[in-house]
Amino acid sequence: MIIVTVSKVNWGLLSRHINLTSPLIHIQQFRLTGTNFSDIVDMMAQALSKTDPDTNSRLISYIFLALLLILAFVIGFTKINDHDIWWHLKTGEIILQSGIPHADIFSFTALGNHWVTHEWLAEVIIYLIYKMGGLTALIFFTATVSALMAFLVFEFGKRRGAPAYLSAALSLFMVAGLSYMMFPRPHAFGFIFLALLAFFLFKSPSSPKARKFERWLIIPLIFWIWANMHAGFILGLGVYWVVVAREFILPELKGESSGIRFKFSIAPALLATLLCLVNPNGIAIFLYPFQISGTSTFKSTIAEWVSPIYLGRAEWLAQMLFYIATALGLLATILHIKKRPDISIIIVVVELLACFARRNIQNFVIILAFGFLAISSIPKLKQLQLIRTAQRAILVAAAIWMIAWFALIRDYQADHDFLGTGIQQGLAPIGAANFLNKVGFEGNIVNVLGDGGYLIWAGYPRWKVFVDGRLDVYGEEQIKNYRLVVGGAPGVLDLLDQINAVAAVLPMPPGIGELRNFLSTDSRWSLVYFDDYYLVYLRRNQANQNIVNQWGYNVINPLQSGYGYNDRLKLEAFNNEAQRNLSINPESGLANSICGYSSQNREQYLPAAKFYKKALEIKPALIDLNLTIGEMYSMAGAFDSAMTWYDRTIKITPENPQVYIDIAYLHARRNDMVKAEFYLNEALKRDPKGPARELLRQLLASKTGR
Repeated sequence: MIIVTVSKVNWGLLSRHINLTSPLIHIQQFRLTGTNFSDIVDMMAQALSKTDPDTNSRLISYIFLALLLILAFVIGFTKINDHDIWWHLKTGEIILQSGIPHADIFSFTALGNHWVTHEWLAEVIIYLIYKMGGLTALIFFTATVSALMAFLVFEFGKRRGAPAYLSAALSLFMVAGLSYMMFPRPHAFGFIFLALLAFFLFKSPSSPKARKFERWLIIPLIFWIWANMHAGFILGLGVYWVVVAREFILPELKGESSGIRFKFSIAPALLATLLCLVNPNGIAIFLYPFQISGTSTFKSTIAEWVSPIYLGRAEWLAQMLFYIATALGLLATILHIKKRPDISIIIVVVELLACFARRNIQNFVIILAFGFLAISSIPKLKQLQLIRTAQRAILVAAAIWMIAWFALIRDYQADHDFLGTGIQQGLAPIGAANFLNKVGFEGNIVNVLGDGGYLIWAGYPRWKVFVDGRLDVYGEEQIKNYRLVVGGAPGVLDLLDQINAVAAVLPMPPGIGELRNFLSTDSRWSLVYFDDYYLVYLRRNQANQNIVNQWGYNVINPLQSGYGYNDRLKLEAFNNEAQRNLSINPESGLANSICGYSSQNREQYLPAAKFYKKALEIKPALIDLNLTIGEMYSMAGAFDSAMTWYDRTIKITPENPQVYIDIAYLHARRNDMVKAEFYLNEALKRDPKGPARELLRQLLASKTGR
């Protein structure tokens, strides 16, 4: 088992092996099965110092390959963190049961619309993987793809005669580019096929017999399978035809007749192209990518199609990779322009595609890795006669480069809750779907786009969704309507009546879904379920009435201040609903917070503190609860416990004036006016115009008897 944590690097230790005066980037220390980063580099340097100085030796190659495969596999081994995997799984299941669907069956807004099931074969394979081992098997699948991609680049570099350290360094950089979109989805197969294509097209010329085998059998087979797995084969065809055009116009062998060039280049390319038509969707598969990428509404709706130039701070890894890859791409383009202008053209075109869509960064880093290792001058690097110290420095530098990228990727994955197994927290409406299944709900559900996939997986055919990730099925107008509905446009509740929507599964704020605010106050709808991430509303109709009667919340509203409690006459009803919600979701931070608030209003301060502590344990991000827990202990007269929590609050939010006011109250209740005055002054420093000023005046007046 591999465990990764993050801290600071011992740069002084590293500098003993290579001249590093200051890091270009902040890399944090990690532990790999108990060994820290600097120890790994130290051991590697010692091992390398005892080997033959030939930097491309077999031992060096094995060391770098082993390091590469381990890091690549670990990078790919993350939680399920993609929305669309779920409808892919359900589609694979349906295909195995009843064949390939060509019209929508999952939604009530696009039911019967034409559906280009361009990923049908990949969906079947992914579903079979899931059937064999559940979500863990899917995670192993993505980790294996990550390692396989790294191996293909490394093997290509080996065959090109590139040094092992350079092949491994470029391979790991490519894996970094794939990492933030390495999901168990059909496009993962597309990564493999693009890599295989580059492997055959960018290498040195083969013998006539080998070339005939590759062009007439292997490559056409790749495209035929690819066209039945993912529409990204269109990019592959573009790459192929650029290479073929160069081969025909600028043959590598002088005097080669046009007939021979046609036979070995154009003809097999035509075969590969025609084989792509052998799919359940025919020529529609060729049009699909342009339909999605050419529609502005679709592009602005799908996060994958957003330009990396406009990504926010949270996506710093994608932006960093994009800019570094752009610089490397320009260098590779210049170095190829004379002998392989086709590779230069391919790099530039795919780089431009990456400028327009984040998802194309993956294709770009794949092409870049193979393109860079295909540079004709790279094999000459192994012939350089460097002194032993310089050779070791290069090897250690390559290892540091790889481990640094690994540390950065793991840091990114930790920030986004990708580490581990299972499903990323809050990714999908798991609890909401379980509840709807539990109560036997059937009907049409309004949902946000990202949640449609899981709702399809969890409840089809008992219910149908409003929208999901298959934007081409819904069409541009329906996607615009979707935005208006979930955004809470005027008259939206009447529109829900018209489209016969009888349920709504919407994310908690700050997620998209202003519609929830209308539903929470409209008498036609009832809140029947909520957890830390989602809310479920049901229309009060005949079919839903029994569910509403048993599970409806008449007092609690988690979207309002005080959770909807504003009438002391309703306190008992509020408490009953809070306890019922806790019985459904005992590990919910929100459920425990509401029970704590109920106990607080019933003046049961110690039970309130217990509930709040449980909520904080479940969701450490609720840092304001530290102060609230201190207040509960203070109100209960447990002053020592209160001070413990006040001290914690000061460490977390030292500039919060309220905590100092609360501590002042505590000391005043203990008749320690000196300390009460001290803490009121501390509060006054942090908020000169706040309540501490008046409280301090009253305290001083009481001390002087005025």
